[in-house]
Amino acid sequence: MSQLFQLNSPLIKFLSRAVDIVILNFLFILFCIPILTIGTSITALYSVTIKMARNEESYLFKSFILSFKKNFTQSTIVWFIMLAAGFILLADFYLLGNLNGVLRIFFTSVLILFGFVFLCILLFIFPYMARFENTIKQSLLNSLLIGISNFPSLLLLIVLTFVPVTFLFSSVIGFLSVLYIGTFGGFALLAFINSYMFRKVFSKYECRNVEEKNLLKEGVNI
Repeated sequence: MSQLFQLNSPLIKFLSRAVDIVILNFLFILFCIPILTIGTSITALYSVTIKMARNEESYLFKSFILSFKKNFTQSTIVWFIMLAAGFILLADFYLLGNLNGVLRIFFTSVLILFGFVFLCILLFIFPYMARFENTIKQSLLNSLLIGISNFPSLLLLIVLTFVPVTFLFSSVIGFLSVLYIGTFGGFALLAFINSYMFRKVFSKYECRNVEEKNLLKEGVNI
């Protein structure tokens, strides 16, 4: 029985991780309050949860703040880009109601295509920026390519992300339930679960980056 409460026991590790997730969730919500900083907060959140998934232990509060400061400008710009793109897609969706026949079919197909591109980038861009350093243009492009190249992971991310959103708007009880869970750990828990997929997906590209850097140090042209 005494082994159950030792510092390295599974129970203590689980409780410690649960406390970390609750604290991280409150940090995330706090830094999202200005609304303009939501993108940066998501990046900082994934910066910590991906480290958790990789067992790269670090000071939770310090890691979050450092990532927030480091990625503030780039993540904020990307956040505005994604917001603008989302509003354009939403407006186009409502405009489809005024079209008929071939035009409706054509523009519906175009909207589905651009909606898929938007979704790929939206799900991968902030975790990508949390793990890699790149220009905004390259980050957006790489996020799209990674999403397309890892389609099963993309589908799973869509399910994990949009099932709670669907439940949120399903009823008053659903709205209150998601609001309560989200306030007391839900956002950080979802990011932590997603981070195991990002760890697997990103590991392929991290290895490639290391190999390229080693080749460059050796003076080999890539």
